[in-house]
Amino acid sequence: MDSEKTAPNNVIEKIDRPHIVDLENTPKGIIPESFENVPLIYPSVNYLIYFIRTLQHLFLTLLFDWTNIITSPINFLLTFVFFPVVAIGLFLLEIILRFISIMKWDVNDDESVIQSWSRLTSNSELLVKNLRLGIKALDELPNKYRKGFDLNGAQFLLYLSAILQERDEKKVTEAYRMISQLKKSLKKDKNPDDEQKIRKIYEILKESESGIHKQLEEFGIKFTSLSELNTLGGPYAGMFWSDEGNFIVIALKGTTPTSFNDWLTNATFQRMDARSYLFGEVHEGFYIQLFPADEYDSIRVDRRCPATRIIDAVRIKAESIRKRNRDNNHKTPEDTPLVNIYVTGHSLGGALATLLYARLMKSPQSLGKDCLLRDGTVFASPSIGDNDFSAEFSSLSNKSNDEYKTLWRIVCDNDIVPRVPIGHHHPKFRRYTKKIHIMNYFHVGNEVRFYQDGSTPSSMNNIFTDDKELIFIERGLSWKDWRGLFGFYDPFDHAKHDKKATFERKLNDKLYSYEKFLVGPLSPFRNHMSHRYFAALEKSREFFDKGDVNFKDKHVPGENIV
Repeated sequence: MDSEKTAPNNVIEKIDRPHIVDLENTPKGIIPESFENVPLIYPSVNYLIYFIRTLQHLFLTLLFDWTNIITSPINFLLTFVFFPVVAIGLFLLEIILRFISIMKWDVNDDESVIQSWSRLTSNSELLVKNLRLGIKALDELPNKYRKGFDLNGAQFLLYLSAILQERDEKKVTEAYRMISQLKKSLKKDKNPDDEQKIRKIYEILKESESGIHKQLEEFGIKFTSLSELNTLGGPYAGMFWSDEGNFIVIALKGTTPTSFNDWLTNATFQRMDARSYLFGEVHEGFYIQLFPADEYDSIRVDRRCPATRIIDAVRIKAESIRKRNRDNNHKTPEDTPLVNIYVTGHSLGGALATLLYARLMKSPQSLGKDCLLRDGTVFASPSIGDNDFSAEFSSLSNKSNDEYKTLWRIVCDNDIVPRVPIGHHHPKFRRYTKKIHIMNYFHVGNEVRFYQDGSTPSSMNNIFTDDKELIFIERGLSWKDWRGLFGFYDPFDHAKHDKKATFERKLNDKLYSYEKFLVGPLSPFRNHMSHRYFAALEKSREFFDKGDVNFKDKHVPGENIV
């Protein structure tokens, strides 16, 4: 079924057609619809598939590099012991998630994100004001002496990432089934009722987004879904824009806490060759959500995949926004500013946002002549690629003095997810890591870490202190840095903090009753929640208000900073 039959001009808005086409191209699940809601069968089959793929990976690893046991004994041990242990751990995780999903706890489904966050502060009006300032920050024109990291802008992008959870996935699944039935009927013969059915599908999809649209009304922001990312009920991509602004935000939804499939994606460790669309090797579970899983699909003449459909939709909308700005301001095309493009996501969404951002950096011309790629801001993102991917990403980030983009990787204190997959988190280890190593994972972007005790935030480029030394480049390995060999260590785990901000104690409140169990050794799981990221960002506001952040540094070649 081609896009013209799926989305005729007189039925569906132009900006919404890419989602209809993407939904029609979303692969069908391997489990019959009648079994999808059975508590044990659905997740168990997915687990079995994962376990089989793990065995295949172990077999092929041994087949193509049987000398690994001699040349890299530690890596061999990790590969053939760690993988099976993780597989067993995921089976236990399935049981835990099943238990959590049937508990009602005290989650209020009718509570908006603003209402939820307002319970952490005594001034909800100031919260809304700061989010509006974040919108204004996204609208700013690029400047070589620009501020760089903007707290209000980061909070607003976190807000957009959080409200992606408000979409009704059951209605999206209903629309998908209707499209599948329509697709079968179109193969036989065109029916006069087809356009009416397509209209019904469109209305169901817009109804699924009603919770998001309702929360965006007070900010004058529009939204549409763009792609289901090759799966239903899990992560997806959406687009935000303003009818009066000059920006577009591509946001990717992250992990649903009780979704076993999402945790399976996060927990896999296999990498795959990403050079068809990106560079180096990247996490297989993340890659196949955006790009073709089969290498043969990458060389077809028709290379449509979720990533290309997302970019096509953004290009179409940017053209419309720039034309509107040109007509409203009576300017020539040359004098009309390009539309700012931002990318964001939380957790799994952060990992997918990083991959999409990497694609846009590698192929900026794909956005067309009306777009300007600006910053990416990801929250709680796990590692996604090997040393080759990390090195090439850094190279593209530092490409030119005239570039106005940075990938900000925000970490909330001791959040567990940015520490997985287990890898080496210090760039100096790149030269010693072999391609086949299981721990060949490195982070990308400029990490900015915020703390729950109100300490001065940490940054890879020391933008929060007067010290201009690039701590990961100019300095050698200290004894603390060596802990990065063991995966879970982060270079900021023992950062010194001379200042602590004063903040409202309400920011430490627990929004949900189950948070009382996530203390002590389990606090890294609590600090993964989006509202904990909001709290950590808000606790640092004093440093921004007092001007303790170095914002006046010029962006120079070789530095992926402000």
